[in-house]
Amino acid sequence: MNKGEEDIKKRLDRLANVNISCLPPNEKDIPVLQKLIEASKLMDEIFLRQVYRENPKIRDNLLASKDIVDRMRLEYFMWNKGPWDRLDGDKPFIGNEEKNKGAEFYPNDMTKEEFESWIKEHPEDEKSFKSYYTVIRRKGDKLIAVPYSEEYKEFLEPASKLLREAAELSENKSLKKFLLSRAEAFLSNDYSQSEVDWIKLDSDIEITIGPYEVYEDGLFGYKASFESCVTIKDREESEKLKIYAKHLKEIDSSLPVDKKFKFTKKSQTSPISVVTEIFTGGDASSCLLYTSPSPRDS
Repeated sequence: MNKGEEDIKKRLDRLANVNISCLPPNEKDIPVLQKLIEASKLMDEIFLRQVYRENPKIRDNLLASKDIVDRMRLEYFMWNKGPWDRLDGDKPFIGNEEKNKGAEFYPNDMTKEEFESWIKEHPEDEKSFKSYYTVIRRKGDKLIAVPYSEEYKEFLEPASKLLREAAELSENKSLKKFLLSRAEAFLSNDYSQSEVDWIKLDSDIEITIGPYEVYEDGLFGYKASFESCVTIKDREESEKLKIYAKHLKEIDSSLPVDKKFKFTKKSQTSPISVVTEIFTGGDASSCLLYTSPSPRDS
């Protein structure tokens, strides 16, 4: 075993291999799952580009290679969604380029000072510049905010179509409603209604799909990354967790934290479910390795 093969093997050995076996929901739900998985794979494509503009090229080169080490690198590359090792402080394991703090949400040569200065001089741009759902680009000597619906149109349009097709196949009203509103959000760039519909989701098939977490934006923590997670609810095991919901107020009142951090005065319910994970894509699959601290958390 040469040095390169030994290095990538050690990295792969750190990843857990999990064998998941579960019965799918009834047979008529399988086509719905297939559509959701297809849409979820498109979230992978978007996130790869959000992390690093060269990611598709790196992946294609590794795919084309017949070298056994490159095949191993490809597997680790897809886990990390890029050439940087998330388990090793984002040090590169392919090439030598350092990871950009702002990923591909901002121009690579843009500084925090330039961004803040632009907003100060153009206050009318603040809302769009700090939006979760825009990227910042240069246009001549200007900075502009480009909606996700435009920047990732190549992937969001087919994803929207797949969600609509899944909605047509589904017999669950809450899942149907969420899929339709999220399909619309991909095109309109307005996620407010679909977020409400997502919270109200009550279905054996559950899906999280779209832009959510902001951890990949290490510059400001403003920009949301695309992810997907398709799961099937285990109702029998979920039923066992209801005992915790019954004692939620008691548990919350006993926590050694300031009252302002307690939530049971606002809500007495907190749904807890046990699910089997069917597919993850985008930021959700990279988060299986680690979650980095966000600037918004500090």
